[in-house]
Amino acid sequence: MFNLKRTSIIVLLLIGFGLSVELCRIYYNANFNPYALDSFCSINNLIDCDGVAKTNFAQFAGIPLCLWGIFFYSFSLLLLASPALSKFKLLKFLEVFKNPISYVFCLSLPAFIISMCLACISIFAIKKICVLCFATYFVDLAVALVARHYKEPWYYEIKQSFGDFKSAVSNRNYLIAFIAVVIGFLGVLTYTANSYVLAPQLKPIDLSHSKEVKYTMKDNMMGKPTAKIIINEYMDYNCASCYMTNISLRRIMNELDNVAVIQHNLPLDSECNVLVKEGGHKGSCRMARYALAAKKQGRYWEANEILFEKTPSSEAEILNIMKEIKGINISKLEEDANSEEIANELKTEVNNGLKQNIDATPTVMINMEKITGNIPYYDLKDKLIKLGATEKK
Repeated sequence: MFNLKRTSIIVLLLIGFGLSVELCRIYYNANFNPYALDSFCSINNLIDCDGVAKTNFAQFAGIPLCLWGIFFYSFSLLLLASPALSKFKLLKFLEVFKNPISYVFCLSLPAFIISMCLACISIFAIKKICVLCFATYFVDLAVALVARHYKEPWYYEIKQSFGDFKSAVSNRNYLIAFIAVVIGFLGVLTYTANSYVLAPQLKPIDLSHSKEVKYTMKDNMMGKPTAKIIINEYMDYNCASCYMTNISLRRIMNELDNVAVIQHNLPLDSECNVLVKEGGHKGSCRMARYALAAKKQGRYWEANEILFEKTPSSEAEILNIMKEIKGINISKLEEDANSEEIANELKTEVNNGLKQNIDATPTVMINMEKITGNIPYYDLKDKLIKLGATEKK
């Protein structure tokens, strides 16, 4: 039977979901794609979706707000679909949601309150407006208004929904299943936030001959050793956030003078990192050895870029992709990568990082100030300019 109220809520949630997906595209383009054009909703200094996306306010707990939005709309749609899905044996636990629309109302209230806080931050702190963000705020309000049962006070609906849910999860099996679903959602959310699948990727290029590169490169250094600002970057090839940081640093090197970047391998892999007791990022040590071996042939940065983009899982895959690098001697590369010399060089790099209490990647040291985690490109650029970096002419 057609239910206008339920259908209206579903349509609103799908609109919110679509807006959040587009906001994610804008976020990743604004922060990590040096070749992206301004988004359609960046019109002037006030109406500027890109400008809002480049601020620290565009993320919470290291996760972009657009992904939190996708989580909210997806979870709400799951609630509405729970009566139908609970008929399947594996999803029987979803029958705990006896009144799905009431639950959506209960979720939409805090979502709208958060939206109003974000609107105030946008207007009074950032002084820029993201029209798509404001569109999601109106969607949150509309969902709350449509989902509410007007026969009872709004707080009664929240109290009743909480009571129903508390009673339902008193069943141990249902509680475990519900927790598993929430953890699954949050796991996907966190992985997606850090996954370079959503971040625009740079194509492998022969950096030493590229006209786009406006800085010198030698060994594992970009820029000149006499630069006023020295950035020491500690990274892992199996770390997606490291790849994003790598993209940001290369863009900065192309745009700013008086900056140099020295890259250090710190694989979170038990094969070469004593801090990691078991497993970790398996294969990271192997990729680091091949990058250091490529450095002996003057091809460190070419290897660095292709390893980040391809993240090969075996030595055979590494050797295969390394063939894409112009002028590299594959036989010599394989020999060096498996030599005691390279093993000791990697061991020294890892130990030097650990001695500085660096136990996570990416970590950058800017003139000895330690910053852990991915930094939005424009925040990093502003920081460097304040420290004395200048725009290239």
